[in-house]
Amino acid sequence: MKRAPRPRLATPPTAKLSAALLAALLTALLTAAFAATPAGTVISNQASALVEGRTYYSNLVETVILPVCSVAITPDGTPASPAQTANTIAGGTAFLPYLITNNGNTSSTFNLSLLRDQSSDWVPADTTFYLDNNCNGQVDSGEQAVTSVDLDADASACLIVAVQTPDPASGDLYISPVAACPQGQGDQNNFGRVHILSGPTLAVSKDVTPNQVLPGGLIRVSLSVQNDGDAATNDTVYLSDNLAALSGVSYEPSSALATSGNIEYFNGSSWVAQEPATVSGIRLVLDNLGPAEAAVLTFYMRVDDDAQPRVVENRAVAQGPGGPAEAVDDFEILPKHEVFLGPKGNPRALPGGEGSEYDRQEIPYVIAGQKYCFEHTLENDSTVADSFDLGVSGLPEGVQGSFYLDSNTPLEIPVELEAGESIDFLFCVEASEPVPPFTADIKAVSTTTGNENHTYDKVGQVLPADGLVPSKQVDPQGTVTAGTELTYTLQFENDHPIDLTNVVVKDQLDGHLEYISSNPPANYNSEQHSLEWELGSLASGTPWSATVTVKVKEDTPDDVLVENTFSVLADQLPDGVDSNTTETPIWSSQLLLEKQVNPAEAHLGDLLHYVLKAHNPSTAAMTVTITDTPAAGLLYVAGSAVPAEPEQKDGQLIWKAITLAPGETITIEYDMRVVPGASQELVNVAIAEGSSNSGAAIARSRAIAKTRIAEEVFLPKRATIIGRVFLDADRDGKFDEGTDLPLAGARLLLPNGQQVLTDALGNYAFRNVDAGIWEITLDPATAPFSPLPQPEAMDDGYRHRVSAWGVTVSDFPLVAPAGLIEAVRGTSLLMGPMRLDKQIIPLDDGRFRVVLHLHSSELLPELTVRDPLPGGGEKSFNLPEFEGDKTITYELEGQPVLTDPEVRWRYP
Repeated sequence: MKRAPRPRLATPPTAKLSAALLAALLTALLTAAFAATPAGTVISNQASALVEGRTYYSNLVETVILPVCSVAITPDGTPASPAQTANTIAGGTAFLPYLITNNGNTSSTFNLSLLRDQSSDWVPADTTFYLDNNCNGQVDSGEQAVTSVDLDADASACLIVAVQTPDPASGDLYISPVAACPQGQGDQNNFGRVHILSGPTLAVSKDVTPNQVLPGGLIRVSLSVQNDGDAATNDTVYLSDNLAALSGVSYEPSSALATSGNIEYFNGSSWVAQEPATVSGIRLVLDNLGPAEAAVLTFYMRVDDDAQPRVVENRAVAQGPGGPAEAVDDFEILPKHEVFLGPKGNPRALPGGEGSEYDRQEIPYVIAGQKYCFEHTLENDSTVADSFDLGVSGLPEGVQGSFYLDSNTPLEIPVELEAGESIDFLFCVEASEPVPPFTADIKAVSTTTGNENHTYDKVGQVLPADGLVPSKQVDPQGTVTAGTELTYTLQFENDHPIDLTNVVVKDQLDGHLEYISSNPPANYNSEQHSLEWELGSLASGTPWSATVTVKVKEDTPDDVLVENTFSVLADQLPDGVDSNTTETPIWSSQLLLEKQVNPAEAHLGDLLHYVLKAHNPSTAAMTVTITDTPAAGLLYVAGSAVPAEPEQKDGQLIWKAITLAPGETITIEYDMRVVPGASQELVNVAIAEGSSNSGAAIARSRAIAKTRIAEEVFLPKRATIIGRVFLDADRDGKFDEGTDLPLAGARLLLPNGQQVLTDALGNYAFRNVDAGIWEITLDPATAPFSPLPQPEAMDDGYRHRVSAWGVTVSDFPLVAPAGLIEAVRGTSLLMGPMRLDKQIIPLDDGRFRVVLHLHSSELLPELTVRDPLPGGGEKSFNLPEFEGDKTITYELEGQPVLTDPEVRWRYP
């Protein structure tokens, strides 16, 4: 079923007019909106609808903004109502200023032309467009003639239309500048009027010299007015200059001159004939100015001393018949750079000025090693900000000079100051030794201009530093316990050849001390826990001393180091002189030592097992040295000590540098053998001595272990010494059949002259010798191989110290020469003082032997050697302490795969 057509209604004429107007407005609004949007912009739009809780979106519509060119020139005008009027004479030039604006959305080039209305009375002799860069409505030097203008979107530019009139001519010219887009559309409704005058015409010129001037300088201003018309003014002409508009510049009194007419001055409220104290304006009054007649007014202006650098524009105006007319000239106020440096508060060293006595400071005496400071002020008397370098000359060798903002803060150089700003600073000198009198020349230099200013600091005499040596003693000395009273003695003498003034002695007490008294009495500050004596003046050669009694607080923990120093200050000792520092270690706990021996009864040749236990009951760590003095008839069994071997010296066993943590106990076990010479009761004394990190000497502890010897009488016995000399291929210190090589024919000697040679198996024997201590020497000439380390080896290893009781064995393993054995593969590990050499050697039964040779030039605590096995797992060897050489071997099953060993140890 078709719908019936909707009837059309007739539109009244007024309705049609409104619709047309609406469409025009809408089009204009849309054009303006799109013109304001940059070309190339994409505008996206998408509609959405909510139906039964669900949102549906329409398709996306995108609009791309195309380039739009639009230009406007203002002010607008018509021939009937011109925007502006410029008066000139026939043959002269008139100037019409305009503003051109790019109202489009893209950069454009606009072509310029002129449209003359047909109602004009004359045709221009010439027309020119100029870009008015400073928008002052005049064609200035350097402003170029143009035929087109390039403008970005929304940008503007000032234009001047220069119209040259023909001669003769009269009447008016109606002319409009036209700016056109590349497509042709543009703006042309900008008519202005150029009127050719008849009668008087005023013209003004102005000249300012110089055109650049410093603050404080003078400027000559020359104003002239001329009647360029063809008739006299027949009325008053005023040529005026508004000086009140020129900030930073003032009229120079009594400087105005005129070629004709009368000079008047503006006093701020009215024009007067007499020159006032303050001149805010000046003008030349002419009763009449005939054709071609001119008048000149000259005067001077002075730039203020603090005038800021800038360009000053000055405008002169002529008013009267044929006017108004004006002229503009400008001048530049240059920045002034001036620097002053002098004593504090007087940088200009007034009244004498630079280099005068007011620019000099002096300290008659200084003491070597003390820092003395002169106070100064640096002033930037410039009209702009500047920075200044500071330098010094005239310091002798051994004297240091430094710049400080205050006594502790170095001055940052160069010093940056704003215009008119000043800063106080210190120049400090310190002499390392006595030197003759000297004068320091302090110089400030502008980094901008190089302008400089000086001031001078003199030091009269530099005295030796040892003229006052404070000393301090404490009683009792050394380590004390908590609760102990201490007495400090403070003393010094003024050995300087000058009196010291305002002498003050300061003593800062340690926080672990309680103040009791002082003599002479001091000012005690309980909050700062300090003492102070104010001595006033101290004449040369005068001694001073004091005592201070304090007590170590009861709750002072162990291992506290109480230190104390006092200082002497005076006018001549600004840095002060410190005394020596006393040190009092605090330790209250007792080191505990226990010693046991097993068995309690023994026979000749028996082994005695000793156990030492040292305990630290303190809350602080300590370092302990244990010294064991065996009785006569006891011989230490080398290698038996656990956890570490002792140092043997003068028959004593010494364990050094044992660190005991708070509450820790260390146990040392070792063996000794009963040898001939032992008494019936063996008394073994051990002593433990401790020290702390603070140096406290911890009270020693003493422990005794006794053993009874069963035999009543000890008779001399006989002994036999046997051994073997061999080349130790695997360096394990033991003779291995099939691997090591016996050395036949080697000669061995005893101190009694007895000597033997080794047999084919490398064996030797000294039979039926006295029991006791013997030295066996291997003759190097018969055994030219380096000995390997042995427990009884002495010096280079060719001598052994042997305790001979019964049958005693002492072998001499020697380093095997290269090529003696077949190494499947070898490797070496170097790590600091540690070297590890690893070799794999084949054995006769098809197995392989791994030989690890260790060498260290330093004592290595807690050394661990890890040697990975080819099939997995590892061999691990732990040495509590290691130094020197050691050989470790083990048998390897399977293939002789060489792995890389690892080592690690702990540094103390």
